[in-house]
Amino acid sequence: MNIKYKYFYLFIIFFVLVDQGTKLFIINFFNIDTDLLINEFLLKANDYLNIVIVWNKGFAFGMLQNSIFNSNILNIFLILSVIIFLFFYVRILNEKYYFYLFSMIIGGAIGNLIDRVLYGAVVDFIDLHYQNLHWYVFNIADIYISIGCILLILFEIKKKLTNHD
Repeated sequence: MNIKYKYFYLFIIFFVLVDQGTKLFIINFFNIDTDLLINEFLLKANDYLNIVIVWNKGFAFGMLQNSIFNSNILNIFLILSVIIFLFFYVRILNEKYYFYLFSMIIGGAIGNLIDRVLYGAVVDFIDLHYQNLHWYVFNIADIYISIGCILLILFEIKKKLTNHD
C-alpha cells in the first residue's frame, strides 16, 4: 500500500478518535445516561457558549427528526454516503487538498455514524449563541464535515476560475 494511502486512513482515524473522545468526555464528565436519550442543559461556559446534550435522531441540523423515516433508513443513508465518499479516494489522493478535506468529511461522517450505532442518535453538545439567538447544537464531527465541505466548494470554485484564464 502506498504511504499516501496510509496517511489518508490515519487522518480519518484521527478525526474519528477526536470526535468520539470529546463525546465520551462530555457523557462521562456530566454522567449522562445514554439509555434515556434526554436532551438537557449542562453548563453555561460563557455568554456565547453552552454545553448541552441534544440527541439528534434526524439528519444534518436535526432535519427529518420527526419524519416518517426511522433510524434504520437514516443509518442506511449514512452508510451509503460513506461508501460513496470512499469510492472517490483515488481522486482524493491525487490532489493534496482533496486528501485533507475528504479525510475530514469522512472522519466526521464515521464519527456520527458510530453514535447512531451506539446510541440510536448523534450526540450534539456545542450550543453557540448570541443573547437569545442560538445556532443549531452540533459536535466536533459536524465541524469537520462543515469545514471540509465549505473548503471543498471554495477550492472547486478557485479551480474552475483559474482554468478559465
